[in-house]
Amino acid sequence: MASQGQILKYCVGIIIAVLSTHECVVETLDFPETNIDLEFSYIDGKLHNRIPRSAGSEMLEFIVVVEVNVSQAVVIEQIRASLASIVFPLQLDNSTEVTAANITTVCRPNTTEYQCVCEDAYAWSYNNCLTYEACGDIGFGSCGCINGIPSDGEMCVLESELPFTDFLFEIELDSTSISVIDEMRRYLQNITFPLQLDQVVEVLDVDITTVCNFNDSGYKCVCEDQYFWPCDKCTQYGSCDGVTNNTCSCINDIPNDRLFCQTISEITNNTACGQPPSVTPVPTEYLTEIQINSMDSSIVNQLRNILMYFSLPYTISDSTNITEINITTVCSLNETQYQCKCEGLFVWPNDTCYLYEACDVITNGSCTCINALPTDGQFCQLKEVLPSHYTIDFDVRFFDLYLADYLRNIFTNLSLPLTLSNSINITDIDMTTVCGLNGTEYECQCEQDHVWPSDTCRAYQVCDGIVGGTCGCIQALPSEGPLCLKDINECKDAVSVCGPYSDCINFIGSHMCSCWSGFNTSNKDSPVSRNNSCQDINECLFSSPVCGPNSICTNQLGSYNCSCLDGFTATNSLLLISNNNTCRDVNECLQTTEVCGPNSRCTNLIGSYSCSCLTGYTVTNSSELVRARNPCNVTLPLTEYLIEIQINSMDSRMTDQLRNILMYFSLPYTISDSTNITEINITTVCS
Repeated sequence: MASQGQILKYCVGIIIAVLSTHECVVETLDFPETNIDLEFSYIDGKLHNRIPRSAGSEMLEFIVVVEVNVSQAVVIEQIRASLASIVFPLQLDNSTEVTAANITTVCRPNTTEYQCVCEDAYAWSYNNCLTYEACGDIGFGSCGCINGIPSDGEMCVLESELPFTDFLFEIELDSTSISVIDEMRRYLQNITFPLQLDQVVEVLDVDITTVCNFNDSGYKCVCEDQYFWPCDKCTQYGSCDGVTNNTCSCINDIPNDRLFCQTISEITNNTACGQPPSVTPVPTEYLTEIQINSMDSSIVNQLRNILMYFSLPYTISDSTNITEINITTVCSLNETQYQCKCEGLFVWPNDTCYLYEACDVITNGSCTCINALPTDGQFCQLKEVLPSHYTIDFDVRFFDLYLADYLRNIFTNLSLPLTLSNSINITDIDMTTVCGLNGTEYECQCEQDHVWPSDTCRAYQVCDGIVGGTCGCIQALPSEGPLCLKDINECKDAVSVCGPYSDCINFIGSHMCSCWSGFNTSNKDSPVSRNNSCQDINECLFSSPVCGPNSICTNQLGSYNCSCLDGFTATNSLLLISNNNTCRDVNECLQTTEVCGPNSRCTNLIGSYSCSCLTGYTVTNSSELVRARNPCNVTLPLTEYLIEIQINSMDSRMTDQLRNILMYFSLPYTISDSTNITEINITTVCS
C-alpha cells in the first residue's frame, strides 16, 4: 500500500507536469509577466470502504487539495484544457491510482477585495455565504460566489455533498370561495412526492391542514383528515363537533397564535379537557420586544433570512422555550422624516394611524404605515389582538342654548382616556350636532369639523349652502338617519391613498380615486387604490397603430411620440405625426443634384435612394457606395507590365522552393488601388 507521502508525491508530480506544460505555453505566447507559485496541502483519511482485494486489506481513498496561485487568467484556462485531456483513472503503481482531478474554486481580485467563484457543479456552503457575503443570490442554502477567501482554507464543495436541511413551511391562503380549496385538493393529489426542485432541494410532502369558513355566528375552523385541534384549543375557542380523546376537529374561531391543526404525533402535553395537568405547571408566556437600530436596510433582510431558518421552539432552559420570533416593525428615514411600516400580519391601531398620519389607507380601524417613530415606544400589533372600538351617539334635548356651551366646557376639560372598567376606556368625546328653535322651526347646525351628509342636505332645506356635496345646517330635526358626521379628508395625501398618477376626490366617510390621462390600473374591474394603483399605458402596443405606416412609436410616461422612419417625412409638417398625418417617402434625388456626386445618376427608392456611375466612369473606392463623398471618375485604360526577375543561386533546390511558393500564391495580388499582379511564371532555369 502506498504511503501518504508517496501519494502526495505522485499528485505533486502530476500537477507540476501539467503546470510545466503551461509554462511552455505561456512562454510561447510571450507572457513574461506570468508568475506561478504552488502551495500544496492534503487531506487524508478513510472516506469510505471499498471491497477488499485480499483478506485483511481494503482500499484507502485520499483527497489531495492543490492550491495554484497565478496572475494570468489564461493559465487557468490552459489548466482546464490539460485536465480535460487526462484519461482517468490514472494508474500510478500497482496499489495507487488517481480517479479524478477537478478545478473547484477560482479566486480573483475585484478592485479592493477578492471574489471566489465556484466552478460548475460546486457551491459554497450556507455558512460561507453569510460569513463572507455572497456576491450573488443565496439559493436553497448555497451560493456560487463570495467576497473573500475563507480563512480556514475551505474551498467549494460538490452541490451533492452540501448538508441537507429540513424546512417546514406553513402557507396561509385567504379565499372566500370554497371551490378554491377543492381545486387545491385535486391539484395536490396529482403531485408525486418527493418533488425534486433541483439537485439539492426536494419537497417531501404538502398537506392542507385547516379550513376556516365564516358564517352568521362567526368563524369555524375545521381540520382536514388526519389532523386535529389539541385540547387547549378546543377549550379556549369552544369545540363545534365535540371532544374525543382530548382532541376535536372543529373550533369556533381563528386562533390568535396562528397555530393550526396538527397530527396526533405533534400534539404534546394533551391532558384531559377541563382538567389541569397532574404534574406539568401551567406555562407562563412572555412577550419580549427587541429594538435594533441600523441605518443599513440590508440588515433587516439578513435578519429575515436568519429568522426564516431559525428552528423553533428554541430551548433556553428546562422550563423556558422561545416559541415564536417575529419582526413587527421596520422604521426607515424617508428624506426628512421617518416612516414606520408593519411586517406580515401586524398593523398600527386606529389611534396611532391618526396621531402620526398614516402613509397608506386606514382600513377597518388600522393601517400598516405611519410617518413617525411613536414616542410611547409601542410597535405594530397583531391584527387579531387589536382593541375593539365603538362609537356611541347620545341625543340630548334641551331648549337653552347656554347648556350647549356648558357641555362644551365639560368635554374640553375632561381628561381622556376615561377608564370605565379594566377593559373599557372612553378615548374621545365629540359634540356633533346642536339643534335649536328658530322662530317656528328647528335649525340643526353641525359642530366644528362636522357636516351633514349629502343625502340629508337634499332631504331637508339647507340654511347655509351645499359645498362639495355636504352642508353645515338644515332646517329640521331629522326623523331618521345619522347626525352630523366628522369630515375626515382622506385625500389629504392623495399619493398614499390612491397611489401615484391619480386624483383623489373626498366624500363624507369615503373618497374616490381616478387615474390621470394616459394611465390605467392593471385590474380594471376593481376601483383605483394604493393596492390597485395607476400604471402607464403603453399606447405603442395597441392593436390599432396610433402612428400610421412608415413611422416609429416611442412610449412616454402618460403619453407617446411618433416619428418618421429614415427616408420619410410628415405629410403636413405643421401637425404631429398620427394616423391622420402619415409619413410619405422623401425623394432624395430632388433635394439636391449633388446627392450622388458628379458623373453619376440618382434613382429614388421607397425610404432611400441609389447612386450609380455613368458609362465610362468608375467609383473612386469600389468597397463603398457611390455618394458625393465617394464620386465617380473617368475610367483609365488598363496598362500591363511584364517584369523579369533574375535570381542567381548555386543551389538548385532554391528553384524547387520557389516553384512551391508560387504554386500557393493567391492571384491577382493587389499592390495598390490601381495595380495588381495578375500572373507570375518561372520561364528559364540555368544550371
